[in-house]
Amino acid sequence: MKEYYSIGETAKLFDLSVQTLRFYEKMDLIAPDYVNPDTHYRYYSPRQFHYIDRIQYLKKLGLSLKEIRDILKSGQVDELLFFLRKNLDERQAELEKMQETVADIQWYIRYFEYMDGSRPEGQVYVAHFEERNMLTAPCAPYEPFADIEVRLTKLKSREEFKDLDYRRQYGFLLDFEDMMHQHFAPTAASIYLKSKPGFVSPYVTTLPAGDYLCFAAQLRLDQWDSAEVQAFFEKGSYKPVFAVANEYEDNLVEYTATPYEVQVYLGASG
Repeated sequence: MKEYYSIGETAKLFDLSVQTLRFYEKMDLIAPDYVNPDTHYRYYSPRQFHYIDRIQYLKKLGLSLKEIRDILKSGQVDELLFFLRKNLDERQAELEKMQETVADIQWYIRYFEYMDGSRPEGQVYVAHFEERNMLTAPCAPYEPFADIEVRLTKLKSREEFKDLDYRRQYGFLLDFEDMMHQHFAPTAASIYLKSKPGFVSPYVTTLPAGDYLCFAAQLRLDQWDSAEVQAFFEKGSYKPVFAVANEYEDNLVEYTATPYEVQVYLGASG
């Protein structure tokens, strides 16, 4: 076995660049075992290979070079375990954040695919929904939509609401009787929340879990057929409790004619 390996040979053994080994030396991680005083060529001994390998596997575990330097300087397993546990906590937090992002992406895919033409306008059906929560801004009768949107935007920016996590789905709470008379009269504008806030506010509305009568409509244009909805309640034992309209964007430019799904609460299931 050779007593020394040049920096180039050592770099090749570990599939590293010479610049990386020089940087390790600059970071005070590991210095060459021998430097020729005449040529200044750097050489590493085989006993140092174990340390170079340790630096590499700790890097792959996500530890920084500064953390690795502190571990090697201490020479203590306890110091290594401290940084490994710290790194594990950080990676688990990153994983949870990534899983949350994946869930958000899946939600938005379902959102944009929801109104895919399989629900003919005017056709009603009953669906079950779990409890949902939304931030709501009250609307005045016949208030311009621009004013409603500004009020909801300002509400989202208020100190107590600005850190809430939202689902970017807008909607309205509706006056059911006005809707049956072919008039879109929202009582509040809304945006959905990812979870229920840990505080009570008159601006946070909870939609209870249960069955909802659903139908598609272009509410902003006052275009929908309420005949099937009226027939449903006339022939059945259900009574409408409240109605909510959820916006489903079908393009990214113009939203006046955006389709909505109206959901009329019928009561708790079972």
